[in-house]
Amino acid sequence: MIWSVLMSESSPLEVHVIASGSKGNCTVIKKGNSVILHDVGISCRRIVNGLKELHIDMSQVEGIFISHEHSDHIAGLQQLLKRFDLPVYTKKGTWREIQNKLIVPKHQLVELTKGSLSLGNLTVEPFSVSHDAADPIGINVFAGKDKATVVTDTGVITDTILRCLDDTTLLVLEANYDPHMLRFGPYQPFLKQRVTSDEGHLSNEMAAQALLMMKRPDFMQVILAHRSENNNNPVLVTQTIGQMLVDGGVRIGPEMKLQHGQPNEIVSMQSVQKI
Repeated sequence: MIWSVLMSESSPLEVHVIASGSKGNCTVIKKGNSVILHDVGISCRRIVNGLKELHIDMSQVEGIFISHEHSDHIAGLQQLLKRFDLPVYTKKGTWREIQNKLIVPKHQLVELTKGSLSLGNLTVEPFSVSHDAADPIGINVFAGKDKATVVTDTGVITDTILRCLDDTTLLVLEANYDPHMLRFGPYQPFLKQRVTSDEGHLSNEMAAQALLMMKRPDFMQVILAHRSENNNNPVLVTQTIGQMLVDGGVRIGPEMKLQHGQPNEIVSMQSVQKI
């Protein structure tokens, strides 16, 4: 028992993005035997299989955190709750909207209020973001000296959100659209307006600005997430964000590692122990 606790304390903080994009989002955060899910916008089968691929059993999952009620973040929730008795952590307004869309047992809700909560080796701290949903959130997850942050589906990075990003070593950050592609793309005008609004999504440039403005640790890892299929592509994300970071004095590689979240493959990062 003591050995397993020691092993758990010395194990890295891990972030695994199982799926990311307009069609579905799911992220796993893990330290030792403690695991949480952030959003479950893909099928229950894909989530269970993704966890198996990561050698994680569903019995290790401490709970599910839901950022907001849009279908690309909750699509697998009803089936997951049918199969597994897991608590769902979200805001009251979000849960109310979920109940209008899905058949979910009310007793599994744990309403998030201000402050943080501890689940096994993880301490989770929700914070508000700006999106056209009932009460959307991002989360900070603390484990020892390490910190992971997930922030997608926000139209702006406010000063409050920026402070929540400070000193994070593992960051999942939205880079949803390229303004030129969106402007000349297939979306109807009202949808284009929605995406670019303060309650929409972050452009590549806005994501880069957040990375430049936040208080960065000596080394951090970033997964650029929730990329639009219609209004963005990985090459543009890399070029735009990479150039802005370099122009801002960030040394990509020694100071920051960038990866792309993918719709159909797992992308992972884990904390690096300083020697």
